[in-house]
Amino acid sequence: MTLKTLASAATLLLALSPLTIASAQSATESVFLFETLDSYEIKSLNWLKITGIVSGEATPRTVEVNAGVSESYSQYLRACERMALMAMSKPGQYYFELRHATYYSSPQVTGCKLVRR
Repeated sequence: MTLKTLASAATLLLALSPLTIASAQSATESVFLFETLDSYEIKSLNWLKITGIVSGEATPRTVEVNAGVSESYSQYLRACERMALMAMSKPGQYYFELRHATYYSSPQVTGCKLVRR
């Protein structure tokens, strides 16, 4: 291997290394589609705990996610709470979709949706 080839390989590795670091830090988004909701709880200051039957599963699952603490985010979560309450009050008529992304090790709510069956 010549010095020029070695230098080219080193340059290529250095150019690609920020991409691997960035992809390791990026969030992975998960979606839970609840067929029924059994409970919707706000734990402590900024955690949501949702229990219900996820589509395709037979037993209830509990999902806990970080809810954030900002004023605008709080209004956003109140809208999600209203959707969850509607899904709970009329079982079988709606799906409740919860999206969250995991940043570092803390799952955070990124969206919620109410879908008529």
